[in-house]
Amino acid sequence: MADGYEGPIRIMGGDGILLTTGQAVLEHDEDQGNWTGIVQTLRGTAVAGKALIVELEIPQGGRGRAQLTPLRIVEDRAQSTVTGFGAAPF
Repeated sequence: MADGYEGPIRIMGGDGILLTTGQAVLEHDEDQGNWTGIVQTLRGTAVAGKALIVELEIPQGGRGRAQLTPLRIVEDRAQSTVTGFGAAPF
């Protein structure tokens, strides 16, 4: 199992519909027994500035369910914290 993941992601809604794409830095959180990180998307996308439960998909095909919580908007980018549920997609 990898220690973490940094790179492109797809963010899917609960119905499997693609909401947007972005960049993520994800890692295992041994203290909490889950996985966490930061997702960055373009400002104004379907997930920017919203608290959502989504599925994150990485290019190698792994998917994981996670909660996105808005963190900040800087220029044309929106950042959210990630708290993963269950098995990590990386």
